[in-house]
Amino acid sequence: MSPSFIVSGFLAGIFGILQIFRQFIFPFDFSRIISFNTIGSVNSLAIFSATLLPLLSVLIFVAKGIKRILLIFFGISLLVLLFITNFWVAWIVLFAGATILFVVGITKREIFKINWLPLPIFLLALGVIFGFLKISLPGLPPTPLEVSPSHQATWEIAVQTLKDSPLVSLVGSGPGTFVYDYSRFKSEALNRTTFWATRFNTGASEILDKLATLGVLGLASFLAILVGVVLVAIKSLSREQKTLGLGIFAGWLGVVVGFFFYPANLSLNFLFWMFISSLVVIANEHKKSWEFESYPKIAVLTSFVFIFLLIIGILLNFWGIQRYLAEVDYLKGLKAVQAGDNQLAINYISRAISKTNGKQDNYWRDLAQVYIFRMNERLQKGTPPENLTQVITPFFTGAVNSAKTATELSAKNVANWAVRGFVYRSLIGLVGGAEEWATISYKEAANLEPTNPYLWTELGRVYLERDEIEKAKENLNKAISLKPDYAPAHFQMARVFVKEGKTKEAIERLEATKWVAPFDSGLAFQLGLLYYQENQFENAKREFERAINLNPNYSNARYYLGLIYDKENEKEKAIEQFEKIAELNPDNALVKKILENLKNNKSALEDI
Repeated sequence: MSPSFIVSGFLAGIFGILQIFRQFIFPFDFSRIISFNTIGSVNSLAIFSATLLPLLSVLIFVAKGIKRILLIFFGISLLVLLFITNFWVAWIVLFAGATILFVVGITKREIFKINWLPLPIFLLALGVIFGFLKISLPGLPPTPLEVSPSHQATWEIAVQTLKDSPLVSLVGSGPGTFVYDYSRFKSEALNRTTFWATRFNTGASEILDKLATLGVLGLASFLAILVGVVLVAIKSLSREQKTLGLGIFAGWLGVVVGFFFYPANLSLNFLFWMFISSLVVIANEHKKSWEFESYPKIAVLTSFVFIFLLIIGILLNFWGIQRYLAEVDYLKGLKAVQAGDNQLAINYISRAISKTNGKQDNYWRDLAQVYIFRMNERLQKGTPPENLTQVITPFFTGAVNSAKTATELSAKNVANWAVRGFVYRSLIGLVGGAEEWATISYKEAANLEPTNPYLWTELGRVYLERDEIEKAKENLNKAISLKPDYAPAHFQMARVFVKEGKTKEAIERLEATKWVAPFDSGLAFQLGLLYYQENQFENAKREFERAINLNPNYSNARYYLGLIYDKENEKEKAIEQFEKIAELNPDNALVKKILENLKNNKSALEDI
């Protein structure tokens, strides 16, 4: 075990502690958050540190002088990190590693001095107090909350996945596909929580994740590796370097225990396999060496292999750099969207796509949405009808092609089909056949995630656009049954009532929905719009004002509120609303015309 590994683990822990206390070393924006560290999440950093402590305990026992002092300092630092994060899984990992140290220390007294035993006993006690009893210490800085499916939910999803077909039960759904399994088999009960729309990429633990994605055979193979490593560890403990082998085995066992309670990331997987390789080296007492001078042909062949591997390494590094630069462009694109510069966002995301040879489905998915945003911008500028097709064609063509590419790259990703449905729905009335393709896309998305009320609502919305009222009702009722407090579904149902000439029922539906979604600004706006259409201007004004209080940048609510103020001859209040709209939408020609009318003491919509 290289000393550099211990030092690097210590540095990772120190850096993590500084981040948690907001002592940011690096000036980059992405690094100036407490969750950023060199291992992964804060919890994975805690587990990483917990696996090193048993190894450090053994090294402290065998080291002398300044080395021992440094190792003690390293160990105290990592222990401080565990206290700060206080993640129960990390304490369980520490408990597992310390148990091995304690058991071997008791049974192999010829190896360890009795005065060394208090150290593993101390670590054992900490594991029990903070891991099993889950005691909290006051005054610690807050750490980021990690959310994941429960172990019970992950188990149920794994079982449902294996029931899909006999082949899947044996080999699983495929590596890295838990997010698709989660979408298909998640419980309806999640719709009663704030995480109903969240899609988790991993389960609650690495072992349950492997059960779903690798199947029975894959998990059995992994467990066989664990058994084999235990046998190798037993063998290594009988060698001359048994003390080092004990520390490595204790750390490895901690990683394995962590796999049962927490999903693994790249760092934890690296630690797992590095510990295994170290144990194999220690267990192998027969060292072999070759001198290539006696075998010139083998020397040439070996040189060729090394050069080949070097070239592969350079190519992989180049690919990694390209991926990083693509991510930088992609992030710039997302920031441009937030800043309202959709054309700049298109440029950045397109550059990111070119740097990855078009293989990232999420790039294409987001590009499709930005094209629609850009198209809507151009439509709001009041393009003359004779030029409309020429102006918007590049945008809707880009949106459709991007959405199709995303679904072709990852046909099982429900997000890709949902965005494809959104693209086609946005083109209804502009492009022939958009209704049919929107229906197909949302149906595919709903098949991949049947408990998501958003998808059934959007499908009902498309049927409503197609004047297929009964099908619209069927899908909207499905959405409401999945999530009774889902305001958009209730609003679309209100639209159904309006189409049927039942405006009173529509208003009653939205008034009732206010009780289950009182802070939904969109619901307030839609209710206000119904009142406005019924000439109930006082009620409409109340709802538009409520929408603005919930969302001060709600331009549509301000628009109708401004019209009501104009009807009430409160010109100053109307001007105030439209000036705010103009500030939020500086290129909107209609708003500029309305403001001109109001300031000339005309009706807001005169000559419009």
